[in-house]
Amino acid sequence: MAVTKYIEVRNNDNIVSIDDNYQNLVRDGKSFRVRKYKKCNSRSEFVPSNNEIYQYFKDENDWDILITFDVDESINEILAFSAPADELVKFFPLRIQDRYMINIIVPLDANYGDRESSLQVYLGRIRFAKYNNRDLTDPEHGAGLMIYNKDGKPIFSSEEQYLRVLHYYFKCTEKLTDAQQVFEKTILDFDEAILIAPFSACNFWRYTPQVTINYRLYITFLSMTSIKIGVHAYGGFFNQGEYGISGAVEITTSFMVIG
Repeated sequence: MAVTKYIEVRNNDNIVSIDDNYQNLVRDGKSFRVRKYKKCNSRSEFVPSNNEIYQYFKDENDWDILITFDVDESINEILAFSAPADELVKFFPLRIQDRYMINIIVPLDANYGDRESSLQVYLGRIRFAKYNNRDLTDPEHGAGLMIYNKDGKPIFSSEEQYLRVLHYYFKCTEKLTDAQQVFEKTILDFDEAILIAPFSACNFWRYTPQVTINYRLYITFLSMTSIKIGVHAYGGFFNQGEYGISGAVEITTSFMVIG
């Protein structure tokens, strides 16, 4: 097959994997952990604009935690994370434009939920990474492999950690009453350590004459290589003599599993 571009790199199936228009998201530096903490008296004291700090308060049965990150949309930046295995800990991740918001629920009877110091140990072990399509530069001391386009611009470097998607999860349900069944006890298992890059997360309200409850999709890390997905009640309020309704609603969630 004739080469039609300045450079083409093909795999064993003769599919072009790199050419002079090649672009992929690159990890921005090393993965990192956050070890800044702020104790609050209630969820109302959480400040979403306080980035990269764990804000938390102690509820009757749980620790309720929020951490936020800003990303640069101009270079298509995304955030990915992984956490130590604990089937009781639930993560509620959501991306809104250029901000990630991750709520975490740690029950008091979880492995790290008994004391505030234990909670901080667990949170400090959660790993984050950012990926973007920033311009590559020539390494100071050379690289194993550098590929340039016809303009002399680096388009690939073996020194970089590129985004490698193992699975794209997308689920949509049309009926409110189906939501818990659709997401209940869904387990994804892989052959290597993974990170989760969230995009959208299902978030819906269920009404009864007495109470309105907010349900959200959660992710639980069962191990370094597997996660469980489900739907969990996250907050609510008593109705003030008004009757709510339940009916058809579109609930969508999506995230990438990265290797």
